[in-house]
Amino acid sequence: MKQRNGLSYFFLVLAVSFWGLSFIFSKSLLAHVTPIALIFFRVTLASVLLGICCWLFFPQPLREITRKEWLNLLALSFFEPFLYFIFETYSLKVTDATIVSVIIATIPIFTVLMSVFYFKENLSAFNVFGVFLSVVGIVVMLLPEFSDVSFNPYGILLAFGAVAASVGYSYFIRTINDRFHSVFIVACQNVMGFFLFLPLFVVMHGVAGMRAQFAALALPGVALNIILLTVFCSALAFVLYVIALQKVGLARSNIFTNLIPIVTAVAAYFVIDEKFTLYKILGTLVVIAGVFCVQRPAAPKSLN
Repeated sequence: MKQRNGLSYFFLVLAVSFWGLSFIFSKSLLAHVTPIALIFFRVTLASVLLGICCWLFFPQPLREITRKEWLNLLALSFFEPFLYFIFETYSLKVTDATIVSVIIATIPIFTVLMSVFYFKENLSAFNVFGVFLSVVGIVVMLLPEFSDVSFNPYGILLAFGAVAASVGYSYFIRTINDRFHSVFIVACQNVMGFFLFLPLFVVMHGVAGMRAQFAALALPGVALNIILLTVFCSALAFVLYVIALQKVGLARSNIFTNLIPIVTAVAAYFVIDEKFTLYKILGTLVVIAGVFCVQRPAAPKSLN
């Protein structure tokens, strides 16, 4: 059991590492394509790659899937990537990234509440303390930036919409039948995401705009970076996350997402020469301490 959990934690570290690095790749790509075009290209390519992978290695008889299970898969895809991406992207357009980052960091708090009160996961007060501690760590990392922030109520509302979408995703990923392989689940997430984003991509760009977005793929490095984002962030990271979630539980998996800003900060230091300040060092240590607190086994519940 310990070996299996150890592998699950390794998968979680890999997943959040890929997601953390995705911000570096996305930053360079957004100079050439729009946010909607970028996510559309990613879900399109991921749908093809994961569809082929399922067909060759993880076949799932589609006729055996019940109507309720299809609806759960659709709801999963609707919450993430569709709703989460829209809320997060447009919150960043109207309010400061610092505020959005702190709000997004509260996702594990709401996930823990759902895990304890709805799914009855066994978590101690010490585990719950670890979740709040990790959020404090994110605040510490971003503390110097708060002096320049502007509070836009509409942007804050959108950011909490992203939080709600992530919690909705966590609910459905937790309820989906274990008989589905994680690769099949993520494949469905991307295929359904493709059909959800397609009308948005067409309406927001028009014919001329779509031609410009596809033409951008020919620019040096653009297509390669989209392929890397798709393979490692849209496909592999989600597969690893779902596998780990099935083994160690929702709350103990979800808290790892608060490590994403740390990965991004470290990568930015080495790749684009951003400063790694004392606040970031202290915040990193606090976040990691919080993650470790959540992983501590809770005492077994009494049967009486």
